[in-house]
Amino acid sequence: MMNYRNWCKYTAWWFLISVVLLALPVASQAQLHKEQVMTALIYNFARFVTWPEGSFPAQDAPLVIAVMGDGSMQRELSSLLGKQVEERRIVVRQISFKEALGQNSPWHILYIPQSSPRRLASLMDAVAKQPVLTISTMQDFVRKGGVLHLQDTLPTVAFSINLDSAEEAGLTISSKLFRLADTVIKNGQVREGP
Repeated sequence: MMNYRNWCKYTAWWFLISVVLLALPVASQAQLHKEQVMTALIYNFARFVTWPEGSFPAQDAPLVIAVMGDGSMQRELSSLLGKQVEERRIVVRQISFKEALGQNSPWHILYIPQSSPRRLASLMDAVAKQPVLTISTMQDFVRKGGVLHLQDTLPTVAFSINLDSAEEAGLTISSKLFRLADTVIKNGQVREGP
């Protein structure tokens, strides 16, 4: 049973993500760049994910967001430096494809830009069973083993979740988040629509 404090916290975050999602058509009219919207979504999605025990080397260890390559998403995600998720400050690191293939990734979120199918398969194999929330805007990302796909077509915002990949990584995603998803993959079954 959820206590009052947790209920308040979850209600507040639910309200926050609802505001972000509802405000996006207005925000796009104000000429927000898609990277700003994606960054806001990634920040808020992180609040609805629970990493397994042992994912953080210390009680006060930061939440590390790794971004492959050097581009506008890396610059925009850097705006999250110093912000917090569940009392953990956010650190953003730019990494190479080779670093992303390393064992025991020291990051918790991995943003993957557009990539060739072969490179994506290598990445998915490398992070499989590691407690890493993989996020991308690539088509069919969740069908290829990624955890969270963000559709980058403003003014509408849509996302898909692969709960099987999340479970394999040891991640727990709040049901509040996957109720809003356009596509959810669970037990090999695809459910379309919120």
